[in-house]
Amino acid sequence: MNARGGSKVQLILGLLVTAGIIVAAVRLVPVYANSFEFRDAIRSQAKFADVERKTPEAIRETLYKKAQDLNLPVTREQIQVTPQRTGVQIIVRYKVPVDLIVYRPVLNFSYSEDTAHAF
Repeated sequence: MNARGGSKVQLILGLLVTAGIIVAAVRLVPVYANSFEFRDAIRSQAKFADVERKTPEAIRETLYKKAQDLNLPVTREQIQVTPQRTGVQIIVRYKVPVDLIVYRPVLNFSYSEDTAHAF
């Protein structure tokens, strides 16, 4: 193979790798960004649960609506809200499948917040 043929192969491989990185970033970054925003909502609900005097059901519903707004596959059953002496404990576990064309990973998210540790 001459030098020109080798450089064409390198160019094609470089473009494929670059395209793969771009596809992965475009599909993964929004999932992580939405999940971190959801985590902030969980932390906020835990932090102010005692002050706002919300019931566990109201907190669960607020978090469920937030998850739906962020297009996260979270069900009401996956949002556990347990009353404690000083506030609540919130545990949410969910999975997000991501299609990367040649690979389909499932991202696992697990968040746990309580009123005592939210500050």
